[in-house]
Amino acid sequence: MDKGKFRKRGVDYPIFDGTRTLPGKYYHSEEIYEEEVEKIFYKFWVYACRAEEISSVGDYKLIKVANESLILVRDKSHEVKALFNVCRHRGTQLCDKPKGIFKSKSIQCPYHAWTYALDGKLLNAPLMKEGHGFQKDDCALHQASVHIWEGFVFINLDKNPAPFEVQMEALMGKFTDWKIDELRIAHHLRYELNCNWKLILQNYQECYHCPGVHPLLTELTPVQSAQHDYSKGAVIGGFMDLSKDGGSMTMTGEAAAPSICNVSGDDLKRIYYYSVFPNMLLTPHPDFVLFHHITPLGPEKIINDCYWLFRPEIINDLKAQAGIKSAVEFWDLTNKQDWKVCEQMQTGTKSTRFTRGFYSGREDILYQLDLELLKALGHHNTD
Repeated sequence: MDKGKFRKRGVDYPIFDGTRTLPGKYYHSEEIYEEEVEKIFYKFWVYACRAEEISSVGDYKLIKVANESLILVRDKSHEVKALFNVCRHRGTQLCDKPKGIFKSKSIQCPYHAWTYALDGKLLNAPLMKEGHGFQKDDCALHQASVHIWEGFVFINLDKNPAPFEVQMEALMGKFTDWKIDELRIAHHLRYELNCNWKLILQNYQECYHCPGVHPLLTELTPVQSAQHDYSKGAVIGGFMDLSKDGGSMTMTGEAAAPSICNVSGDDLKRIYYYSVFPNMLLTPHPDFVLFHHITPLGPEKIINDCYWLFRPEIINDLKAQAGIKSAVEFWDLTNKQDWKVCEQMQTGTKSTRFTRGFYSGREDILYQLDLELLKALGHHNTD
């Protein structure tokens, strides 16, 4: 496995104490948020769901990307399709239930009964005759591009998307030993937060705050051990060491389960933290994988869905439930500690007295995230 080159913070993208942060408007401005939607969320590959959530033909899950609603569905050829949730007749939303099964193996508009196959093709338009501008073949549902990596379904709403491998170069081959595509969801928690989506990514990628905010986390992993690799594409991250051999991030510090698949060597002593820009946080442990799905609802509100992935045999083993529970409780505690300070930062940066803050030299990875954002937006002057 290509683990990449790791280094201590501040070597390749050095910053000094006092390097300036983004101005407060980047967390509050409706205008900037709309620009982020158009230039980032509608153009980058974004995480949508786990393939296991739509495992059988007809299974679907609705996904919201800013103002767009998409139907993630498994079609008759067992491929995953991302269909825009908009009837080609007069624009009616086709589906409003967050998940389910299309038992008829078709999708029917609730208004005028136009009916579509699971791959989006128009099957039936009652009383409509072809000709005079109407052709069934021209009225398939619009689709977004789909790519599945390690069981994670990513979609891209751009009509001419960049190759997935280009945006996600840093992830290619990195976590092969975990066989994440074979893991299954053991638990899911949803958090509704009053803060900007970028604050969650920033919080996730630094441990400058850990001693004061996360006393238990600091016991389990030394703050000074944080390292990150060279950034490629829209993926930024690295690892921290575990304090205890054979341990993990749980309430007791003990492993929640045996090590996953082929994980070995140094990976048994590390927790990896990767921001998959713009809407996913990925945290492989030796014994399970944690990840977050971030859905912005405007410049000052998000939904954060947090998932714990374990081996199926662990999930089905009644004796292993205590370990899973310990992992969930630890990260739920840690998450809530993070969410509190993120919401306080959202409130504070709205003050007229806040213009731009100051990074410490330990926060170079946050400055790198800022640069990725500004590059995507095409902003050169942040004043």
